[in-house]
Amino acid sequence: MFWGQLFCLIRLALAIVAVLLSQPEKVVQLSLTARFNLFRESFFLALDSIRGNGTRSALTVVGIVVGVAVVVIVAALLQGAQAFVVAATAGFAPDVLRVEKASFQDFGSDGQAFVEAQAKRPDIFTDDLEFLNERLGEKIEFGAQVDSSLPVRRNEKTLVGVLVQGVTPNITELSNVDIAYGRGLTATDDRYRSNVCVIGQDLVDELFPTTGAIGADIRLGQVRYQVVGVASPRGSAFGSSQDGFVQIPLGTFARVFGARSRSIAILAKARDKDRLSLSDVEEQVRVAMRIRRKLIGTDKEDNFSFVTAKSVQAFSASLTGLVGMIVYPLTGISLFVGGIVVMNMMLSSVTERTREIGIRMAVGARRRDVLIQFLIETTTLTVIGGVFGVAVAAGLVSLLSFATGLSLGVPLWAVAAAIGVSCVVGIFFGAVPARQAARLDPIEALRSE
Repeated sequence: MFWGQLFCLIRLALAIVAVLLSQPEKVVQLSLTARFNLFRESFFLALDSIRGNGTRSALTVVGIVVGVAVVVIVAALLQGAQAFVVAATAGFAPDVLRVEKASFQDFGSDGQAFVEAQAKRPDIFTDDLEFLNERLGEKIEFGAQVDSSLPVRRNEKTLVGVLVQGVTPNITELSNVDIAYGRGLTATDDRYRSNVCVIGQDLVDELFPTTGAIGADIRLGQVRYQVVGVASPRGSAFGSSQDGFVQIPLGTFARVFGARSRSIAILAKARDKDRLSLSDVEEQVRVAMRIRRKLIGTDKEDNFSFVTAKSVQAFSASLTGLVGMIVYPLTGISLFVGGIVVMNMMLSSVTERTREIGIRMAVGARRRDVLIQFLIETTTLTVIGGVFGVAVAAGLVSLLSFATGLSLGVPLWAVAAAIGVSCVVGIFFGAVPARQAARLDPIEALRSE
């Protein structure tokens, strides 16, 4: 169905261009069958010419292949980037609000402003968490998370740079971390600052390949912790696994690293979602934080940031859209260059085939027939280039996906657009040489050597 429609569109475009570019001549009314036979004759003549000039045709196709492949690969990467962020935000519960010291979303592309905010804004500590619990705890459930990186050891095996999180006991309700077996962290663990932990599946695979993890000990730095639970696998995002982590009680984290060593992220969720929406949670937490920071009654901006799964995805969509607006025109230059190559090749072909054109016109071919023949040649070459360009792009995208671990694929709209643009390039850049061929004087053409 698609190819049939594409062929009809090509025929229509060729006919329109032929009418616009051909010289005025006596109009001969032909039957539909006769018109089709003439078009078919021009089509096969064009194919014969393409086969007879294999090297030139191949070089022409290569130019289009490169241009189309670049456009399709860029489309695949941008779509992959969007899916990338969506997968990453899967770690965010959709109804949970994160209160952070600073979020990149608030600053867009201004990386310098983000760095300055991270340096100047006050840290968020457990005191802030307690304040929010006291004011809003009846309506909103609060938790917290803080991240670090430490080597993890078991016997002679050492894993470097493992994500270590200090979390409140309700982390399973406020994130996508579920317990596969064993148990989660409890309020008692947090209150007594126990040396217990929950680990991700990657650590089980690396440190406990043949033995059970529950009840066993691991070392975080120089401190021994007992494994009490194993989290359910969460897969990968951003090309890396989400299962290579250790979670310890927030109280234990504060004891080991110092209560004010790092700014924490506060997690907030409505206890009754039917009575309190996420936007309501955000508004009430904002007021409470401004009271806490003594910003109420002033025109000072918030010195903290809010993050939700939806806001991250929206920011990503706007960012990839902006990148696309910049990148697509730049990649389009490669198609333009390919079109120039097509036009130059066909102009050379017209010069070399002057006598052939003269013979055709001498035996009855009209200017329009010659015009259509050359347009068919350029369009056929560019469509072939478009198809091969899509194939090359698909292969390279598959290699990139395999090499990086990212989930990349060729969008169907990019395939259709690539082939459609190839047709347009063929018609547009083939118009000049086609018109030049059609305007040749038969007598002068026959004299050509």
